[in-house]
Amino acid sequence: MGMRKWETFLEDHIEGFFNKRFSSDLEPVELIKGLEKEIARQGSGKAQKDIPNQYIFFLAKEDYQRLCAQRIMDELYLAVEKQVILQDYVLRGKLTVSCQIDSTRQRGTYEIKSRFTEEETAAQYDEPNTLVLAKPSLQGGRQPLNLPRDLRIASLKVIKGPDKDAYLEIGEQQIYIGRREKNEFILTDTKASRLHAWIAYENHRHVLYDAQSTNGTAVNGKAVESHCLQAGDKISIGATVLIYEVI
Repeated sequence: MGMRKWETFLEDHIEGFFNKRFSSDLEPVELIKGLEKEIARQGSGKAQKDIPNQYIFFLAKEDYQRLCAQRIMDELYLAVEKQVILQDYVLRGKLTVSCQIDSTRQRGTYEIKSRFTEEETAAQYDEPNTLVLAKPSLQGGRQPLNLPRDLRIASLKVIKGPDKDAYLEIGEQQIYIGRREKNEFILTDTKASRLHAWIAYENHRHVLYDAQSTNGTAVNGKAVESHCLQAGDKISIGATVLIYEVI
């Protein structure tokens, strides 16, 4: 057995045994680790790197009642979105994370299932014992209570230029970058255009677009018209360099 396989065996069996032997409480970090493993499993060996957009946790009633709070569900939703970026995957359609009671399941254990769906909601799982968390959609100016707040996924920080250390956390909303005052990220760099570039959120990835700027936009030293951002990418705008990171 190779070293990596041996480490995986220990993680999945020995560590899990002691966790369950001395503590019957299921913690949010365990659910997050489960999500990360499931996402890695689904994404491995695929040329297109598409991963499922629906994740369902099956929990004992006690764990369900304790863990399926809005704050924890927000963390699970964010964990998926961050892994999509960190592992350079693509997630198409509406992301849904849900919990469901499994009356046969022992306290402190869980099962996770994932699948691809093009449905707008997870209606088939919308039962009294289910809490669903899906991407927010504003209707009539109100946000349904069971949908996530404006969550922050990544950040932009100026590491070189007149606005060094300027910082902005970004989520699923489109943001504009440049010298004009109504931009979300305002630069004072005179070599930057008033509207120099923008970042859209597509397939749960941040995509940078040059706005036909005078001096162009580059990522990691290469001029781009559009670019799907990855953690650590350095964006050059005029004399300014920004770094994109998952937070």
